[in-house]
Amino acid sequence: MRITIVQGPFLPVPALRGGAIEKICAALAADWAARGHEVTLVSRRFPGLPDAEERDGVRHRRVASRDAPAGRLAFRWAEALYCRRALAVLPPADVVMVNSVILPLLLRSTRHGVPVHYAGRYPKGQYRLYPAIGWVAAMSQAVAAAVEREAPQFAGRTAVTAGPLTAAFAPLDPAALGGERQRELLYVGRLHPEKGVHLLVEAFARLGERAAGWRLALVGPHDSAAGGGGEAYLARLRRLAAPLGERVAFVGPLYDEAELRARYLGASLFCYPSLAESGEALGMAPLEAMAMGGVPVVSSLDCFADFLEPGATGFRFDHRAADPVAALAETLAPLTTGAVELAPLRRAAVERAGFYALSPCSERFLTLFERAVAEAGRRA
Repeated sequence: MRITIVQGPFLPVPALRGGAIEKICAALAADWAARGHEVTLVSRRFPGLPDAEERDGVRHRRVASRDAPAGRLAFRWAEALYCRRALAVLPPADVVMVNSVILPLLLRSTRHGVPVHYAGRYPKGQYRLYPAIGWVAAMSQAVAAAVEREAPQFAGRTAVTAGPLTAAFAPLDPAALGGERQRELLYVGRLHPEKGVHLLVEAFARLGERAAGWRLALVGPHDSAAGGGGEAYLARLRRLAAPLGERVAFVGPLYDEAELRARYLGASLFCYPSLAESGEALGMAPLEAMAMGGVPVVSSLDCFADFLEPGATGFRFDHRAADPVAALAETLAPLTTGAVELAPLRRAAVERAGFYALSPCSERFLTLFERAVAEAGRRA
């Protein structure tokens, strides 16, 4: 099969600046190429990366773009310019998988392949504008349902493929899980208000003696160019953490997967208190933590229900409560005091993460592509 992937406009591939979707699509592309498919990946031009190369069996084509500008209008205009350039280099293909808001508006036929819209983020109204061709590959059940509510033309043509864990985070063998880990509570993600990081810092402080001997590590970028909340939000987090002294570590971003893997392997608990009701599509960071044997604590967003069973593979707190900080602190307390045994939870988390391993996830995408091509052939 000839498969083209078009990435978003603002992050490079390989994922030198992070980006869950960028890492996911690069892993899928390499796996499909290894299976004998002809794969082309289109992404932004970036210093140190050639405009055209073959890497891991995948043909890369890079076109001019820029870092994400501030302001919604400037953001979409920059994306539109990138999409026009990407359109000009698309090869003939059977399937074109799109990770862009604007590009589907330009794909009015199957000339470059049957469009498969990768719903790696929660829809925000754009799907109702798209031509009624192609399929949708959704990250989670919640995203699939939201797409079909928003765009009835895709009802029956939306499949939950999820997103794969990359090779660096391939699920551990449950039988090989080690003994006790550090008393560390880990967060990995953007330091941004919509991620609820301030709730986590406040809840950790509110635990008091119930978290004696524990430390909190925050891994991720705060700068606006990388999707963070900027200097003002970082300053707010530092003020909240000040009474805890060295028990709170601001690690910064870790784009090297080996370093990030080591962080996951060293932590006992992982917390992802996202408040992004219409932003989270699945939650790759909690899944990476689970694959590495971490016990996750997440908010009550619908997307987390795909992989987290409360009390079995992790825990959820009510981020919509009148006092969400108290709700999070009370969820964490039995985990930090030893009232709940973590070892069986770690094993269950690793086993559940197996559903998101690269090989089965890759096969789900290929099955969808075959259906999409077959349907297009019948319509033709």
